Amino acid sequence: MGRVRWSVRQGRIGEFDAPELMDGFRSLNPVHEPKLGELLRLPDGSGPWRVVDWAVADRADAPGNVLVVEPFAA
Repeated sequence: MGRVRWSVRQGRIGEFDAPELMDGFRSLNPVHEPKLGELLRLPDGSGPWRVVDWAVADRADAPGNVLVVEPFAA
């Protein structure tokens, strides 16, 4: 399984058109993609962000691959 290229968007569950934080995000581990509830930091150092929703298109590099995240405060 290759790494999926994600558009990371800050929003709520189901808000796949939410404002984009980053395009082209790929998880660090090529076998493990982000899961619901997982915390992640973006390459620009922002975060942590909690994954609240996702959608995957038919290709690993398709623009329809979206991670929806919300800020996480411990």
